[in-house]
Parts: sequence; C-alpha cells; structure tokens
Amino acid sequence: MLTVTAETSLSSSPDDAWASLGRRATYFYFPGITRSGSGAALDHALDLPIVDRQEQTATLSIGRAPRNGHRERRFHLRGELVSIAGRWRLEPADGGVRVHLTLDYDIAPRLKTLAVNTLRSRSPLPIRTDADAILSRAVDEFFETRLTEQAADYCERLRARLEEAKAGRPT
Repeated sequence: MLTVTAETSLSSSPDDAWASLGRRATYFYFPGITRSGSGAALDHALDLPIVDRQEQTATLSIGRAPRNGHRERRFHLRGELVSIAGRWRLEPADGGVRVHLTLDYDIAPRLKTLAVNTLRSRSPLPIRTDADAILSRAVDEFFETRLTEQAADYCERLRARLEEAKAGRPT
C-alpha cells in the first residue's frame, strides 16, 4: 500500500466545502476518472510511470465521519488494478477552509509485477535474487512520486472548480 497526501485552501465555508466533497461530480476531477456509459461505474485511466496506459472500471462510494472536532469525508474508488481509499479532512481557516487529502493506494499484484518486469527488461542490473527487491522498491518510488503529483493536481483542480462555481461561472 502506498499513501500520499496533498492539501489546498478553499475560500468557502466549511459547510459549503463539506457539501461539495459529498457530491459524486467532485470526484470526476480526479486524474483519469470519467463517467462510464455503463451507469454507476466509472472509467479510470491510470497514468503511471513504467507501464503503458492502463484502464480499469471503478466504483465510487462516498461517506463521512466526524474526527476530533474536524469534519472528514471518506471515499473509495475500487478497481481491479488499483483501489484508492481517500480521506478529506476539513479545518476552518482564515477566510475559508483548509482541506487535507490522504490517499491510500492498493496496487494489484499483477500491475506491480507488470511494472517490475517492464523495468527489468529496460534495466542494466544483473539478474540475481536481490534484483527483484531493488526493482520492486524502484517501482514503489516511481508510483509514489506520480501518485503524489496526481493528488496535488486533484486538489488544485477541485479548488479551481469550486472557486469558479462560487464566482458564478459554469464548471
């Protein structure tokens, strides 16, 4: 499991941010997520390093939980290659609200194996028993870097969309 975090500030009230994070449409700003023609499922294009573009069908569930006086929204994107458990924690701040995003990624073993094998085929490392451990750690680091970038991108997309909506511009 890989865990990444990001945060941003919104110039809205905690109640408005809380409501926005409870809407299904808010999660369409997540990198690679699009509505599926099959109803409740979502299409999730995974943009990961090393492996070619991978696509999966994902389901989304959204929940909430109070936590130490802070509001927290939870969501889960479940797919066959990657499942993501996310938590938004909201804290009142001057002129708005600070939102902290934590994403726990569960990468399917077959996707990790594909990445390790792809990296192995490109690597000058000699084939020996510790090479797999080295390549596995490298894959984890590559994935973590990209997923952290995507979390930050998601926060910024969400902030921009909510600010546009607040200003009365269509999103």
